Amino acid sequence: MRVCTRCLLAGGAWLTLTGATVGDPVADKSAKAHELYQGGEYDKALNLYRDALIDRPEAPELHFNVGDALFKSGDYEKALQEFEQALKLPGDRARAQAHYNIGNTLFQQQDYEKAIEAYKQALQLHAADEDTKVNLELALEQLQQQEQQEQQQDQDQKEQDQEQKEQDQEDQQDQQQQQQDEQDQQDQQDEQDQQDQQDQQDQQDQQDQQDQQQQQEQEQEQQEPQDQQEQQAQSGDEPISPEEAQQLLDTLEDREEEAQKRRFRATGRAQGKDW
Repeated sequence: MRVCTRCLLAGGAWLTLTGATVGDPVADKSAKAHELYQGGEYDKALNLYRDALIDRPEAPELHFNVGDALFKSGDYEKALQEFEQALKLPGDRARAQAHYNIGNTLFQQQDYEKAIEAYKQALQLHAADEDTKVNLELALEQLQQQEQQEQQQDQDQKEQDQEQKEQDQEDQQDQQQQQQDEQDQQDQQDEQDQQDQQDQQDQQDQQDQQDQQQQQEQEQEQQEPQDQQEQQAQSGDEPISPEEAQQLLDTLEDREEEAQKRRFRATGRAQGKDW
């Protein structure tokens, strides 16, 4: 990905610092730092730039170069702070370069909307700068891709949420069905247990009834001889006198004699008709 930053040199022949003179130690440090920067030794260059900035903290050129060294070191947050201090640079082109590097720093932080605004401000100050135009176009492309990715992520998240919702509903239905099946099974078991208990109770009642009837029959069988004995005992308990006994005997004899006469008369009549 092509994103360019520029190192705005302070002092010497590159850029005259406000109030700088020949042999200015601040300008010398800045020049030496620039050499280290060009050699890719960004940490050493940063240290020299900061030393120079301590000697001249009000110099926006040094803030610019410190920010550029921080950018190369990957410390974008601190680089952004230094580039914002560099916006105090005199001249539109110098400020355009500060906006340009602010745009580059925001681009690296993937804050493409703010990066685009920074590039536009740089072009307002220096409209002919080709690097700014290139990076602005690139930032617009990245913003479009980012928005598409976010839309796709939103769509994917919605689909995932919908799938999760459907899965949750399915799981809930399965759980409800399982609970219903368990309840039906429990109801059937309770009904069967109740029926078994009722059958057992009916059998027990029938057995009790049979036992009771058998007991009553046994008691009745035992009671009849006893009643007969009691009746016999009661009849034997009343003695009769000799007169009553003789009278009873006479009565029986009279009845027997009368019975014989009736039998005789009946026999005689039957024989008389044989003519």
